[in-house]
Amino acid sequence: MAVKTTFSKDDFSKILSNYDLGECKKSKPFKTGAVQTNLLLVTTKGKFVFRYYESRSEKYALCEVNILRYLAKHPYPCLEPIKNIHGRFLAEYKNKPFALFEFMEGKHTKSPENSKEVAKAIGKLHKITIDYKPRYYEARDTYDPKSCLKNAKSNSKKIKSKSEAKKRLEWLKAELEKLRLPNHLPKGVCHCDTHPSNFLYKNGKLTAVLDFDDAGYIYLLYDIANMVYFWAWAHKKKIIFGKAKDILKEYNRYRKLTETEKKHLYDLLKMVIFMSIGWFIHDDDDYYGEQKKIEFLNSISRKEFYNKMFN
Repeated sequence: MAVKTTFSKDDFSKILSNYDLGECKKSKPFKTGAVQTNLLLVTTKGKFVFRYYESRSEKYALCEVNILRYLAKHPYPCLEPIKNIHGRFLAEYKNKPFALFEFMEGKHTKSPENSKEVAKAIGKLHKITIDYKPRYYEARDTYDPKSCLKNAKSNSKKIKSKSEAKKRLEWLKAELEKLRLPNHLPKGVCHCDTHPSNFLYKNGKLTAVLDFDDAGYIYLLYDIANMVYFWAWAHKKKIIFGKAKDILKEYNRYRKLTETEKKHLYDLLKMVIFMSIGWFIHDDDDYYGEQKKIEFLNSISRKEFYNKMFN
């Protein structure tokens, strides 16, 4: 739980004056979410989600709003943006953008069995959004070697030792050059953060996919690799290949992987890890932990990885 900006009833009275959502009764932070300020807003007309973009530009935030509006039309289990009395889905308060969303019921659970529900949700997401370019997608991260290095160079400045910073950047650059990322891999909207905290459940069924703050128009394979990372490898020295295969099998029921995607899952799994290194290259625990994952993938080779996943 992280609230970076606090809001009083008076603040919400001003904000709600531009919506037909009643008057503010109370607000409280959600237990998850650490980048933006997310609050449960209870009014005389119901429950809503208030999202205050602490570190995002207007175009970046609008991209999320546009993705969620698009998904709501299909329909898809995600928070639907609410229009204000001026016909806008995004507004500004104290020089930062914010949006209001419909509230969705459900609870967070950490059960490993939820991986199939997540694979189903991501499979449906990709089927809906393949080739869909949301407006302002250019404002989002591209999750490729270029964006990884850009983040890494910026965050390496937080490392006290310049020689250590240089060493880590040189290792990262050399490893990134080994990747094979063909341009013809299918693209669409990826969630990009399939961490267990971003899903809600009720009676064992997934009710909502939360937090599209990292979402972007990129290779769909990134999300699949992201699921393997969070659901079949988190806190483990080695990938649980049986678990990973179950995830792929469930995903395949909703959108079949192409042969090219199968051949390059190895690369996108590395890309997921490299992005983490780019963001946290200055954190010793994160850097060395992720580096070990890359070394593990290097040790089993591309061919062996493919056989373990698909044969």
